[in-house]
Amino acid sequence: MAEALAIIGLTSSILTFIEFGLTITSAARTIYRTVDGKVPEIQELERDLDEIDRRNQQVLKRSTTGALSKAERQIFSTINECEKISSDLRKLVEKLAKRPAAKSNVLESSRIAIQAVMSRNELETLTRRLKQQDMKIRKSLRSLLEKEHHSELLEELHSIQRAHVDHDINHEMRFEHLKRQICEISGSIDYNLAGLVAQVTSLRTKVESLNREAELCRKQARTIKSLHFIEIRRRWDKIDEAAENTNAWLFHQTEVSFSSWLKSDTENIYCITGSPGSGKSTLMKYAYDHPGTTHGLEEWAGSSKLCRAAYFFWNQGFEMQKSQVGLLQSLLYQILRQIPALVSFVEDSKQLHEGWQFGELKSLFTRIMSATALTTKFCFFIDGLDEYDGDEEDIAKLLLLISQSPHIKICASSRPRTVFDKTLWSARYILAMQDFTKNDMRNYVRTKLGENSEFMALERLDPDCQMVMDKIAEDANGVWLWVDLVTRDIIRAANRKEGPRKFLEIVAGFPRKLEEYFALILSRVNPVYRKEMARAFLVTIYEVQPLPLYAFYLLNKEEENEEYAIQEQISELSKSHIYDIGQTWKARIHNRCSDLLLVDEGMHPVFLIQPVDFLHRTVRDFLRDWFHDKLEEQLTESFVPPISLCRIMLFFLKKQPQDNLLSQKHYIRMIALVDELLYYAREAEKHPYCRDSAVSPVEDILDAADRVNSSLMNEVMENHWTHVRDPPRSRGLDEYRERGNCNFLALAIQARLFKFVRAKLAANPRRLVKPGRPLLDYALRPRRVTPLALPYHSRRDEPNLEPEIVSLLLNLGAKPNQVVYSHEDRTVWALFLISCWESSKRGEVTEVSKKAWYEVSQMMIKHGASRDCFNSPNGHELVIEDVLRTIFGEDMASNLLEQLNDKMLSTGNTWSGWVRSFF
Repeated sequence: MAEALAIIGLTSSILTFIEFGLTITSAARTIYRTVDGKVPEIQELERDLDEIDRRNQQVLKRSTTGALSKAERQIFSTINECEKISSDLRKLVEKLAKRPAAKSNVLESSRIAIQAVMSRNELETLTRRLKQQDMKIRKSLRSLLEKEHHSELLEELHSIQRAHVDHDINHEMRFEHLKRQICEISGSIDYNLAGLVAQVTSLRTKVESLNREAELCRKQARTIKSLHFIEIRRRWDKIDEAAENTNAWLFHQTEVSFSSWLKSDTENIYCITGSPGSGKSTLMKYAYDHPGTTHGLEEWAGSSKLCRAAYFFWNQGFEMQKSQVGLLQSLLYQILRQIPALVSFVEDSKQLHEGWQFGELKSLFTRIMSATALTTKFCFFIDGLDEYDGDEEDIAKLLLLISQSPHIKICASSRPRTVFDKTLWSARYILAMQDFTKNDMRNYVRTKLGENSEFMALERLDPDCQMVMDKIAEDANGVWLWVDLVTRDIIRAANRKEGPRKFLEIVAGFPRKLEEYFALILSRVNPVYRKEMARAFLVTIYEVQPLPLYAFYLLNKEEENEEYAIQEQISELSKSHIYDIGQTWKARIHNRCSDLLLVDEGMHPVFLIQPVDFLHRTVRDFLRDWFHDKLEEQLTESFVPPISLCRIMLFFLKKQPQDNLLSQKHYIRMIALVDELLYYAREAEKHPYCRDSAVSPVEDILDAADRVNSSLMNEVMENHWTHVRDPPRSRGLDEYRERGNCNFLALAIQARLFKFVRAKLAANPRRLVKPGRPLLDYALRPRRVTPLALPYHSRRDEPNLEPEIVSLLLNLGAKPNQVVYSHEDRTVWALFLISCWESSKRGEVTEVSKKAWYEVSQMMIKHGASRDCFNSPNGHELVIEDVLRTIFGEDMASNLLEQLNDKMLSTGNTWSGWVRSFF
């Protein structure tokens, strides 16, 4: 079938041809009717004919594949006929054109007039042929656009419309109006030639408008859809709505500065701060949704368009809920939905089926903010800066950069943080939650207890119940989570017919610190479940993102058989099996972990369903920082959570859907599972129980993962399965080309799996040599494109190198001066320095990175790295002294240069030393 929208462009081109053709035949008739045969428009008609030929060639270049509908076949059948008409028209015009060599204008005009008379039948035939093509196109258009025909074009237009509705894109599409106009014109024929020309012109104009509108709307829908991600509203939907009669104080102008900030032009950032569980997120959601916020911002915006967007960081959630990528992608998604015309700022080279990189998002965001400075004002609500998974300085810099534009406001919330105090917050526009929530808490407790019939019946009999409500609000210290938890216990007691005295005992005895309460909850777990509870919580402490509920079933399966993942066959999980496991394990998770783990009924963004989250971020903090040792005390044997997580990821790799292995969706899922497995493998190698072991504790799991993916992908691709991963993008001279030669050992080196790599090279030393990039290059430049921003990454694609692996490879015989032919014949040493140099120029260097680079540089020099590594036809633009100073600064660069000189002298001379070091 022809690409649906292309048929409209094709039809437009054919109509243009018919329009020009009828114009020419009409002009030729003018010649015939003119007494003296003088028609000055002939040369212009020749130019029109050239334009016909050009457009006709464009039509002919349009390619089609597959079966065409009857209407589409009819449209395509006109192309050959139009080409023939074009040839005949040109011959006619040549007869009627004035010859440059003509000596007499009078005689030439007479000749033209005679030719016009003689060509009368030819002219009539051409006119009739053009009308026939016009009728074909009109009939085909009606077939394509009328509902009863169910054409592919209509389905594509409906698909675009559905995408606009699904993503709530603020664009008034003109499809129906244009389709109706096209069908009306197509069904009405004007038999007068001049009227027919005008009609074809009108039809062509409408078809062109439909084509432009369809292309525009499709680009809007595709771009906005590409920015969407599964978790985009997950945190928002989990935040409780503000209880009735709470948070209204936010708009009390005499007490709170929020309303004045909304209208102000002086300060661009407003801060909401408070302790954990104090209700910051609920207040942010309340503020974003409140009409008072919109009214205040509209007063600030004045005649400019107002655009609002929100993002809620969630540290215990998925990558896109806690990263700068997630922040910018979410904001851009919301902005483009409201102002879809801004899609025009997306670069045409952007492949929308690929994921968005941080640099792309930042660049697009910057372009949009710059272009809209005079027309639009933006207000962003960004919750939970303290839950950003990275250096707080980084997120502070980003927000500071955004907020410097006078047409942008940011309302942000965070736990108290010194970094934000120094860089972001102003003394005037800051709100501390604990200063305003006591009355709200009293109202909330009254509302919640008022919903319980047992408590209300008791309150009518005993006025001391009022004292209970006041006591809860008084003792809460501004922590909403504490209020919610103690109120829940009061309701439980009321349902058991307890009275005010017992309620007051509960409040008085309720731990003042959340950590103490969590410990109390865990102490109430039935002893028979505590071993499984400990295993579940220890795994959740190590996880890099919430696990699907099915993983906890596997954790239980592991107790029976540690080899379950290795022994499992490759086959897809059935939906009924997944559902049954979910039904069973939702109850079991509650029995083992009480209310501290919650099961979400939605999709997991990587694999399966029902992600399992903590009740609150403070739960994970408590388990990791306060309760870790007590959890381990519940176990009678050693337990290494990262190994268990590796087994879970291997099992998931074996159970991937296998219906479309070449799809982008499959690639992303497979790479995400592999990268999570690699991360846990490294954590396993570093775990206290495994740290002193010389072997990798997960070597068999890693080997199995390679076998599984090889088994699946060998049927659909020629290269090793690791090539489904895109290579990192070039950064100036820092380029990455695999040329089909990547393998699993190279990937393990990038993942810094020292023990695994050492074991594989010890078992087969010949693995040290591979085609393409040397293993040493992977160790020195371990960048890789990953779907997950894992904690050991300093940036998405910038994991630090591992000096221990570099040392291992050098000691086994890897050569610093080995030439990498796929990279302009540069040496491994030169490529390493270029990578460090490019990072330094971009301000991406941390002290940790710099220290590792320096240590590795010394190793490379010791093993013969050449001082003249840039003295080549492709490297003349770089000077090693300048490169080293840019990377390390004057002192460290001088030390390295001195070591290079000493090494050169000790090996005799530059050339002979280089030869000896290479061979």
